[in-house]
Amino acid sequence: MGSRQDSVSIRQDEGDGCCAASARSDLSTILSSVLTMLGRSLDSQRGITRIFHCKATAKEFVGVIQAVLTAGKELRKLVLEDTDNVSSQHRTVHSSLLRRLISTASSSAVLANAVKLLSCLDKDAADQGDMINLFISSVDQFPEVAEGHVTVQMAKQKLDLLIVEYRKQLGMRSLEYKTVSGTAYLIELPVDRRVPSNWMKVNSTKKTIRYHTPEVLKNLDNLLLAKEELAVICRKTWHKFLMDFGKYYAQFQASVESLAALDCLYSLATLAKQNNYVQPNFVPENEASQIHIKDGRHPVLESLLGDNFVPNDTDLHADGQYCQIVTGPNMGGKSCYIRQVALITIMAQVGSFVPASSAILHVVDGIYTRMGASDSIQQGTSTFYEEMNEASNILQNCSSRSLVIIDELGRGTSTHDGVAIAYATLHYLLKNKKCIVIFVTHYPKILDIQSEFEGSVGAYHVSYLSTRKLLQISDEKMGISTETEDLGEITFLYKLVAGASDRSFGLNVALLAQLPLRCIKRASVMAAKLQEEMSKRDENKLLRLMDEPSRDGPWESSPEVGLLCAEPHQGLMEACRRILRDMRSAQSNNDVTNTLSCLKSAQEIASKMIKG
Repeated sequence: MGSRQDSVSIRQDEGDGCCAASARSDLSTILSSVLTMLGRSLDSQRGITRIFHCKATAKEFVGVIQAVLTAGKELRKLVLEDTDNVSSQHRTVHSSLLRRLISTASSSAVLANAVKLLSCLDKDAADQGDMINLFISSVDQFPEVAEGHVTVQMAKQKLDLLIVEYRKQLGMRSLEYKTVSGTAYLIELPVDRRVPSNWMKVNSTKKTIRYHTPEVLKNLDNLLLAKEELAVICRKTWHKFLMDFGKYYAQFQASVESLAALDCLYSLATLAKQNNYVQPNFVPENEASQIHIKDGRHPVLESLLGDNFVPNDTDLHADGQYCQIVTGPNMGGKSCYIRQVALITIMAQVGSFVPASSAILHVVDGIYTRMGASDSIQQGTSTFYEEMNEASNILQNCSSRSLVIIDELGRGTSTHDGVAIAYATLHYLLKNKKCIVIFVTHYPKILDIQSEFEGSVGAYHVSYLSTRKLLQISDEKMGISTETEDLGEITFLYKLVAGASDRSFGLNVALLAQLPLRCIKRASVMAAKLQEEMSKRDENKLLRLMDEPSRDGPWESSPEVGLLCAEPHQGLMEACRRILRDMRSAQSNNDVTNTLSCLKSAQEIASKMIKG
């Protein structure tokens, strides 16, 4: 990773003065020129493989080998092989990885073999797919091809000698063979010209008739046969030529792979320079797992949003807080944040600079994610099954050096089951794996896990601003006619802050998705009703707990309450009993206003008790 990061720094503005800056400029210019040329050429990696498997056409062969040769010659300008200039080489190419890649891509053996291979072929014939004229034949190199060409030439010479005889025979000094509609070696004569009876008429016009003589037909058959034999020889020779390339394959494959690596590194360097990426730092292997990212940015969204993207910090450490539970409104940026952390981790480990102000992390042995899911009709599995299968894979394979990212686990089943599974999964990760975890959820109950893993789990949410307004919503069937505080405007700030979010703003998303207003209003009524029922259940549970006798007797007789009943708390205790009676009455009458008043009074009494 370190050598790759050094290589990526070729376009960063760092150096030791004008000479170093000039050297880096030359390196960048040459690499840019080479890679631009390769971008316009055929796919060299694919081409080399096709050549090795004898599948390449002559045009592909020439294109790929020529690209490797041209790139190698340009890169040779950066390689200073004489020992007297080693220091100059190091100044020009300071990265050991870059030096190795450039040397491999432009090795003398590769360039010499490329010249040798291309010298055997005619480029124009290769471009046109002309196999007969493809080989620059010589008796020593391609004897069969040379012999085939000689046979063809002899057949053509015999035909040329025949036209000389026909000129004398017909007394026509300007007589030449004609080719019409693909038929060659035609003798064209006026209509009134008498010819031997064994001359075969091929075609005619109003003024001329075209013939093939028996001698021409015989020699033409010989010529066609010679050409066919030459074509067969050329195909066999081409196949053998590709087979012989096998002894050069390893060299060219290494060169092409080096060019591909240079392309990748240069692209990463260009990206880092254009977007102000920084070099990440890795802690030693004996240090605890940790991820510290300052002003981290999503590399893809940043390119789309530019300066409008909101960066976020990430601080996780195995010896401190190593789990983040992220809550917040829908469309608020939760998934973007966790993807951002994963992408920065991946980019750092492949040797790239990262989109952040600074980044310190350990070398992870795996990044495990559970984000989104879809069913598989072919395998007969549901969406929820796929979700559980992914979670199972994470729990079985992750380790303390892994990064685990889970997004809304348990949403594909009932609320109770979903909460239970999500809670148990996170609990297993924290207790048994102790790995870095970012857990996104809409279930507030998950936050209770903080009490068991105090200091190790932090609650966060993506911040927002909301403006509340009252909507008049009525529903006769449900018996509700009230002003509901909902569907106010929400402004997403996309900033990760400490603390849990109390709302998800699902109805706002439904409104953005243009669900029918009647549907949204009914959903708002149902939400208000469910919230009210939940509040009543909580209040009734509290009242029952206060009414139920403890193991030692009624709650008033417990030691703690006994202290309250003693002076000077006797008056406060009486006030508590009075508030309890008033709250029961308000609950029975469904009087929300009096219930809230009782709770406020209870808060004041509790404050007095604390002050003593």
